[in-house]
Amino acid sequence: MLNRVLCVFAACVFTAVFAVADDKSANDAKDLQGMWQAVALEANGEKLPADEVKELKIAIKADEIFAVKPEGEDPKNKFKLDSGKTPKTIDLTVVEGQDKGKTAAGIYSLKDGQLRLCINIFGPDTTQRPTEFKTEAGNGVVFATLERAKTPCPTR
Repeated sequence: MLNRVLCVFAACVFTAVFAVADDKSANDAKDLQGMWQAVALEANGEKLPADEVKELKIAIKADEIFAVKPEGEDPKNKFKLDSGKTPKTIDLTVVEGQDKGKTAAGIYSLKDGQLRLCINIFGPDTTQRPTEFKTEAGNGVVFATLERAKTPCPTR
């Protein structure tokens, strides 16, 4: 189950085109550029083991965001940031693959070199946005904490 969570979370989050609503969001989009290393990941109230978490890296380059895992890169998603809300919001829309068109609502935080993403990927209504950076059993929410990686973004 947790391996599936990692794969689906990566697929939903990690290959995207930015849709920026305002200057603050544009600044956040700029600040997100680069490679990110997952340091913690949980879903439905369960934490993923550290050895599985460390295999996930996220590349954000220009207008794309994608997962880089030992088995390869994931499909594209579009996302829209709104940093004018509290907490800041992110909406992901899958643009290819079997979940094409699916939207998942979430929140994000970019502070002190950490990117935190909390997104409703598996809930019965994935457009219901989390209001806190946490997950609970059965709620379908995935919460990832990422830190800047030292490796450069791969070319695509």
